[in-house]
Amino acid sequence: MITMPLYLVFLHAIPETVILICLGALLIGLKLPWQRVLLVAALTSLASYFVRILPLTPGINVFLQLPILIGLLAYFCSLPLTYATAASFLGLISLGVSETIYNISITALTGISVQQALANPLWRTLYPLPNFMLMGLIIIALIRYNVVVYDIREAFGEKMLDSEEEQFI
Repeated sequence: MITMPLYLVFLHAIPETVILICLGALLIGLKLPWQRVLLVAALTSLASYFVRILPLTPGINVFLQLPILIGLLAYFCSLPLTYATAASFLGLISLGVSETIYNISITALTGISVQQALANPLWRTLYPLPNFMLMGLIIIALIRYNVVVYDIREAFGEKMLDSEEEQFI
């Protein structure tokens, strides 16, 4: 398994987890308080660091990290488990598709493979930053234009009061 240096928890894991949470939540119509999103992202990323230390087959770590994310999201953002699960899976899928497209594009344009980027500490640090910026712009657009793929609250027959909407993002 590829080990993650501690500095990458702050430079990659936390921003990536914030992106995952925001994408998933916004696409199902949830606007979560950013302070709680940061807290969940930091705790999940820290747990992720320790999970990656375990001698697991590559890819298995996701099966441990995802329940941690769902549990923390449900607890700290006061979400039902179904909402936290839907947001986490949708965010994971969206981020996975984005990273796949990004990796293919970068390899085609520059000739730098993911393996080469991971081998060089500087490249490993800088490699995902353009994708993070693009995903951040997409999140801003989702918020600005109120884009929702599946309104989970409406599907479950719940409506937010106007006063509840003001405390989010």
